[in-house]
Amino acid sequence: MSIHLFHKLLASLTDDELMTMVSSKDDDRAYSELYRRHARRLMGFFFRQVGKDEAAAADLVQDAFLRLWTSRNKFGGTGFRTWLFTISFNLLRNHYRHDEIRKQYELSVSKQHDVAADAHIIEQIDSRAFDLALQRELEKLSPEGRLLFSLRFRRNRQVAASRINANTQAKT
Repeated sequence: MSIHLFHKLLASLTDDELMTMVSSKDDDRAYSELYRRHARRLMGFFFRQVGKDEAAAADLVQDAFLRLWTSRNKFGGTGFRTWLFTISFNLLRNHYRHDEIRKQYELSVSKQHDVAADAHIIEQIDSRAFDLALQRELEKLSPEGRLLFSLRFRRNRQVAASRINANTQAKT
């Protein structure tokens, strides 16, 4: 029965009085009463501000009350609602900033991906064009000329491969 009376007592106190109890005595019951009184209103505020994203709004409500608790010793004794909504507004500004930075990052990554994809496509087109031009030129050669070119090309590839191996071994 004393818990019920204590709850009635809390319900009769002003927000400033409750917050004073939270800040001076770390009173979690007073804190719970403040949450009960203001969480729904904050949820509506955040819900409208973040484009009706319920999960983001709920996260911001939780962050607001967490910030309220961690900053409880900074409460000046009056103006609880103003203080709570100042905390909430600052959290909302941080949310917008973070969201904008995330969007810029995603756009940047997307552009980098597009440039890399374009470079790969150009490389493939250049490679195909080279292969076609090489095939046309090889067709103009006599069978002996094609054989000499093939042998020379194979030799150059082997020399390049051996140089790569030598450089790799020298580094280790």
